[in-house]
Amino acid sequence: MKLIRFFLNITYKFTQTCGNLASYFFLILILLVTISVLLRYLFSIGFTWLQDLYIWIHAIVILLGISYTLKEDGHVRIDLIYRNLSKKKKKIINRTGAILFGLPFSYFVFFKGFQYFYRSYQLSESSKETGGLPAIYILKFFICFLGIALFLEFLRLIFTKKE
Repeated sequence: MKLIRFFLNITYKFTQTCGNLASYFFLILILLVTISVLLRYLFSIGFTWLQDLYIWIHAIVILLGISYTLKEDGHVRIDLIYRNLSKKKKKIINRTGAILFGLPFSYFVFFKGFQYFYRSYQLSESSKETGGLPAIYILKFFICFLGIALFLEFLRLIFTKKE
């Protein structure tokens, strides 16, 4: 029982950290887009690497924020029936969905994402744009990281007793 409680605590902190990182990256994203727009429209200067960078940061914000959104129960639902259910029934639906759909999906995302990342790493893949960022495998790593983060968060959702 202590081991499960320890796992739940570590997973909670891990997911919270992912959400905090996503919020910091979001501030960086705003700064980068602002700089890019100012450079482009005030000085007629454009950098491909800067555009690549804010696209990467945007993707990282999303990939880090998904598990945090799941933790905060902030994902979108079509809740025509769900909203009228009791907390106990909602918990059953959430656990069943996590077991039947969430865990297999996160497993799939991790293993396919890892293959995607590893192939990119082996090829030392860089941006297809001239002047773009090198080492695109760093961005692709966050796809398999999403699989890990989601898997852990689904396990936490399954094993958490209180609402």
